[in-house]
Amino acid sequence: MIVDRYYYHQLNKKEQAIYKAFYNGVMAYQEIIPIPVSGEFTHNSFEHIFMALTRDNPLIYFLNQSACSIAHDIFGHIAICPQYFFSKEKIKEYSRKIEKVVNELAGKLHLLECSDYEKELRVHDWICQNVAYDYEGTDKDKVSRVIASHNILGVFAYHKAQCEGIAKAVKVLLNAVDVKCIVVTGTAGKDGNMGPHAWNIVNIDGEPYHLDATWDISLPESMRITYDYFNLTDDLMNLEHNPENVLPKCNKGSANYFIKNRCDFQTRYTLLKYIQAQIEHGKKELVFRINGRLKNENIVTVIEEFLRKKYQDTEAEKVASLYKANKKIGVYYMRIS
Repeated sequence: MIVDRYYYHQLNKKEQAIYKAFYNGVMAYQEIIPIPVSGEFTHNSFEHIFMALTRDNPLIYFLNQSACSIAHDIFGHIAICPQYFFSKEKIKEYSRKIEKVVNELAGKLHLLECSDYEKELRVHDWICQNVAYDYEGTDKDKVSRVIASHNILGVFAYHKAQCEGIAKAVKVLLNAVDVKCIVVTGTAGKDGNMGPHAWNIVNIDGEPYHLDATWDISLPESMRITYDYFNLTDDLMNLEHNPENVLPKCNKGSANYFIKNRCDFQTRYTLLKYIQAQIEHGKKELVFRINGRLKNENIVTVIEEFLRKKYQDTEAEKVASLYKANKKIGVYYMRIS
C-alpha cells in the first residue's frame, strides 16, 4: 500500500506543518488541535490545507468541513476545533468495515496479480457495475445520505455515491494496491452547463492520465461498461472538465482504453477496415473512438453507406444504428442489426 499525498507536496513548509498537526489530531479524534503557527491564520489558509488533507486522505471520511472552526487564546496560540460526523466508537466500526471491504475487493478482483493498467481497469469496471450515482446525495433533508454520498462510505457501504465519493473510493482502492492516484476537483459539464465535479488522475507506467469513473457509469437501462473517460489527456479532458488546482501534466495517450485496445482511428480506411473485421467475426456491437480530421465527418452516415455497399447483395441487409455518441471526445457505440 502506498500513501499518495500529492496535495501535501504542493503546500509550503508552514502549511505542511499545519497539515501534519491537523492530520495527527483528526486521527486521534481530538476536539482541539493545536497547530504550529504564529501570527495570522486566515480562513483561506485553513480551506487550502483542509482541501489538501481531505483529497490526500479519503479515509478521513468523518470530518465535517462546514463545522470546523479556528480558536485563539490570549497568548496568541491557535488551534483547529474539528467537528466529526460520528462518534469515536462509530468511526472505528466503520473503518474496520471499510478495511474489510477494500481487502476483499483486492482479493476478489485479483488486484495484486496484474499490471497497474489492469488494476485500474478492474477497479473502474467494478465501480461501473456495482455503484450507482446518488441523485439524492444533495438533498439537505437527508443529512446521512449527503454525508455518505460525498465520501467513501457511499461506495463501500451503500454502493451509491456522488462524484466526490466515487473519486475518493477509486483512490483508496488503487493506493491500496500500490498505484498512484489523486482526487481532482473542479467543474465539469456538457453543452456549457458546468457544475462542481470530482474525478481522478492515475499514474500508469510512470505517466499520469485523467480517469472519470462517475461519467463512465452506464445508464440503468444499459448493461455495458463505458470507457469514454478512461485515461484521457489534458487536451481531451479539458473539453468538458476544468480542474481548480495545479495538476500533473497528462499528455500521453498510450494507456487510453481505446488506444490500448486498438479501436482508436484517424482515417476512414482504418475505421471501416476495423468495422468489416468485427462484422466478419460475428460482432453485433462496436465501440470505437475517432480522432483528427475524421471528427469532421458524419460517422454514422459513413458507416451506413459502407455497410449498404458492402452487404447489398446479401439476403439480410445489415444496417448500422447509432445507440450512443459522445461526439465531444469522439467515442461511438454502434449496434449492427
